Amino acid sequence: MSHPEIVEYADRLIVQSRMRVGMRVLLAALGCFPLLAPYELLIKVEWEHFFNLFFLLAGIISAGATVLSAALFFAAVAGLSSAIVFDRPAATVSFTQEAPVVQRTTRVYPWSDIQSIEVRSRDWSDGGPTYYLSISLADGGVLESGSSWSRDEIEQIKRRVDQFLVGWDSGGKGKR
Repeated sequence: MSHPEIVEYADRLIVQSRMRVGMRVLLAALGCFPLLAPYELLIKVEWEHFFNLFFLLAGIISAGATVLSAALFFAAVAGLSSAIVFDRPAATVSFTQEAPVVQRTTRVYPWSDIQSIEVRSRDWSDGGPTYYLSISLADGGVLESGSSWSRDEIEQIKRRVDQFLVGWDSGGKGKR
């Protein structure tokens, strides 16, 4: 999970959610461990006969371990880092996503397209909910920050974004 962080300048506010290099290395290292199963069960054992129940079981276990390794390697190289940048002089909000194997993309919207800024939650089947900052746009799009287990952390980020946008009037929609 990439926790959102605030970086504040005089004329810009950035809500960034980066997947740290250490997390990428950890995921890649964890991806190596399941590969021990295919080695131990298929290569190291000198099978005399391949058409038996034990070899089939070893093959199924090895296939599952290989899929798990592939998923961990994929998460290490394709885990997204994102940034939501509020630019006061340009009166724009931009959303950038990137990863080592994913091309960097940036979308820019005028502040007048911002419909609402909310703290939302995602419920998980195993464990408590996570919370994230959600920015609804006029075209129906939604910009989402990284998530956190702490609602207070996301509420604090929302307050700082609201303070940064104070005084901005979006064509009669009220002050932000």
